Amino acid sequence: MAPISDLAKRWYHFPIVLASLFLIQFPNLHAPPRFLAEYVGLVVLWLAVVTPELERKPFSLHRAYPALVFSILLVGSFVSRMILVRFGLLASPFFAPILLLALLTDRKLAVSVAVFFSVMLIMSVEPTPIEFGLILVSSIVTAVTGSGLKKRLQIIRPAFFTALCNALFLLLSLFSEEGLSFDRNPLFSLSAPFLFSVVDLGLLPFVEYASLVYSDIDLVELGNMNHPLIKLLSLRAPGTYYHSTILANLAEAAAEKIGANPILARTAAYFHDIGKVKRPYFYTENIQDRNPHDELNPKLSHLIVLDHVKYGLELARRHRLPLLVQDVIPQHHGTRVQKYFYHKAREMGENLSEDEFRYTGPKPQFKEAGIIMLADSVEAAFRSVKNPSAGRIKSLVEEIVSGIYNERELDESGLTLKDLEAIANEFAKVLLNMFKSRIEYPKEEIKRVIVLAENPDSKSNETQGSDQENTKDR
Repeated sequence: MAPISDLAKRWYHFPIVLASLFLIQFPNLHAPPRFLAEYVGLVVLWLAVVTPELERKPFSLHRAYPALVFSILLVGSFVSRMILVRFGLLASPFFAPILLLALLTDRKLAVSVAVFFSVMLIMSVEPTPIEFGLILVSSIVTAVTGSGLKKRLQIIRPAFFTALCNALFLLLSLFSEEGLSFDRNPLFSLSAPFLFSVVDLGLLPFVEYASLVYSDIDLVELGNMNHPLIKLLSLRAPGTYYHSTILANLAEAAAEKIGANPILARTAAYFHDIGKVKRPYFYTENIQDRNPHDELNPKLSHLIVLDHVKYGLELARRHRLPLLVQDVIPQHHGTRVQKYFYHKAREMGENLSEDEFRYTGPKPQFKEAGIIMLADSVEAAFRSVKNPSAGRIKSLVEEIVSGIYNERELDESGLTLKDLEAIANEFAKVLLNMFKSRIEYPKEEIKRVIVLAENPDSKSNETQGSDQENTKDR
């Protein structure tokens, strides 16, 4: 059990658990001594099972996550009580809240809340052994099968498996003397998960907009390149746009390799440098001719580059991007030093410390942010490699990943050395596949129809040739 000081910090958990127990039993509340004992037992279960999952990153980074869980718990308890009284246990009273939580968080947190819901209901209705199994198993099945869905049509998967679970327990009850005493309408009850899944799909966009916590389903839609910010980036900073698409491929592959969220990694990569739509010509990938930083003081250059993080966050909040996507914007730079401007200042004789050329941070706080930091540096360095080979690519990736690790920028990301090795291998593989030399096709003599080279003789010849062709056509 947590120390007293930790319990005091979580004081708001206690009234939430109390309200949930009240809602699931209302209006037939148990006697005060029994109700109090049930409440104490549920508090212990909540602190032991749910709280550790809720305090994991990235859920601990924003108050929106506990607020979301508490809201689903309270509303779910109230709605589930009405479903239970009207249709019985086979109607999967907790299907809707558990599925919604599984879509918006992850499997571990959804399963922990499903267990809590089940125990709370078991305390309230005094089920038979078959009913006990039905409550617990159907809730866990919903949480497990509802996690990681990437398409709206896949919402049928948790509904199907939960309905199948209910059907199996219904058949089992036919051979039991106790049966399912809470059942009212078996046919409707078995179809209830499909109905509730449609309800969840309708609620999902509103919950996401209010909480800024997005499901994988809507993260996929957000990263379809039709978002106004992505279009703006492609028009104002095409070099950054191209950099972001390559970065997204790297980040997605690495995240999938180590078991992180590849959809979050890809979507966040698209938006990580969105602030560069302001003054795009100050960033290397968008510079064509003259470098404007050559005429600026290094300190001023640092401030200009630093501003893209602040402006990117402003745009992300204005467009209500997911919280974790917003987090990646400052975290993919961490607290690293802009070494080019720092060394330039030293060469000019200015006595400045590295801290004056640091990004403001914070360091990456979750795996996907750490992956994007690594991918960003690897992709930027790779652009300067001539005649890339497998050996050069692997050496470059190892150097970049090791350098960032030694700077201790990944200390808070949750990435292990094993993860870094897998990430580096995946980066090298993706880069090699993307930029490997192509087969040289034999050249053929092709008659020109357009001329882009500024050669007066060539232009004159092509014009005459065009006139001759026109004469023939006439």
